[in-house]
Amino acid sequence: MADLVLKKGRIVFPDGIREGDVVIERGVIVEITPDYKEEAKRVIDCTGKYIFPGVIDAHVHMRVPGGEYKEDFTTGSMAAISAGVTGFLDMPNNSPPIISKKMLGEKRDLIGDNSFANYGFFFGATDDNVDEIKRLSNIAGIKVYMGESTGNLIVRKDETLENIFSHGKFPVVVHAESQECLERFAAEYAGEDARARSDYHSVVRPPECAREAVKHVLHLAKKYDASVHIAHITTAEELDIMRKFASEKVTCEVTPHHLMFDTTSYEKLSNRIKINPPVRSKEDVEALWGGISDGTISIVASDHAPHLLNEKDAPYAECPAGVPGIETILPVMLDAVNKGLVNLDRVAQLLSQKPAEIFHIKNKGKIELNYDADLVILDMDLEKVVENSKLLTKCAWSPFEGMTLKGWPVTTIVGGDVIYEDSKFVSARRGREFNFEE
Repeated sequence: MADLVLKKGRIVFPDGIREGDVVIERGVIVEITPDYKEEAKRVIDCTGKYIFPGVIDAHVHMRVPGGEYKEDFTTGSMAAISAGVTGFLDMPNNSPPIISKKMLGEKRDLIGDNSFANYGFFFGATDDNVDEIKRLSNIAGIKVYMGESTGNLIVRKDETLENIFSHGKFPVVVHAESQECLERFAAEYAGEDARARSDYHSVVRPPECAREAVKHVLHLAKKYDASVHIAHITTAEELDIMRKFASEKVTCEVTPHHLMFDTTSYEKLSNRIKINPPVRSKEDVEALWGGISDGTISIVASDHAPHLLNEKDAPYAECPAGVPGIETILPVMLDAVNKGLVNLDRVAQLLSQKPAEIFHIKNKGKIELNYDADLVILDMDLEKVVENSKLLTKCAWSPFEGMTLKGWPVTTIVGGDVIYEDSKFVSARRGREFNFEE
């Protein structure tokens, strides 16, 4: 007898949508059929709804260790599960940063069984820890910060970059802003008049700094035939460079906030939309949607970077960069589907299939026989307003607050267990660390 059957749903495959039933036993998809006739312990009627592969958010900052007052793995994973994110990959710019095998083990111990969602870790690169990379196992990849951002992780030496790319054991994820370029523009716009501009952050971290870094990184990737993933692409120029270096080993991501906000958004959101890299022009936003359409952009990831509102509302120099996003990544993209900006099966590629493929996550990301039953049931007609008071993230706010989005997850299933439905948690099941195939 099957444990769970999702009945009469519109199943979202990477290559299209077909109606049918999804049959689950012992946490695994064992049958996909037009009409399942056998008995099951539980049947969920999905008539009129969509069965979607669980979202894998490949870029989050859960603030453990050192920033637990902003977010932790319990609150962050609850926010994730409530919004259809069944797994995520956590960044290493913690306090202290995760830059040794010992520190990674300590982080694993801190998290224990506190996450409702599945999870994995990135490891932070420095100019002094290349030998540590050789000792690692079961990680999503190596995170390289070419420009200063939240925390103090940065790689400044070309020799270090060469060593990281030549190693080749793990994907290399790059925050691509040239530090030399950032320092040059910071000096140029150091006066009070420049600081008074509402769009100062976008001026002082201009597209030139991203362009220089992306071009440098992709030349290294080509030299060493390395797997490189450019985090949070923001400009048309970066996309043009990506197209020139296109290959299965060269991938990139975009965030929902870079798709939805531009430099005019400072007028309403001020420092709340201060992010690294910053929001860009409306023309760049249009180019990003073009990159989604033509396949240049491989995935959408939230870059969930929770800070408290009193921190974000501080003066510019004291305000940290970053916005929360794990709780809105799927609804924002579903709303885009309803607006005709992207197809639903393409969203499944961007949020589920491609993150699993790029980071070699075993048995995840697709609705397919013998894959883990990490699934989401979607109501594409459901409209809700994003309200800070209803969010589960510990930081308790969203840059999308007040927006009406059409298309929301209504049920989240992890490992074949229904975890969240009818706007509440119905299971205490905990997630597990991803198994990365090397």
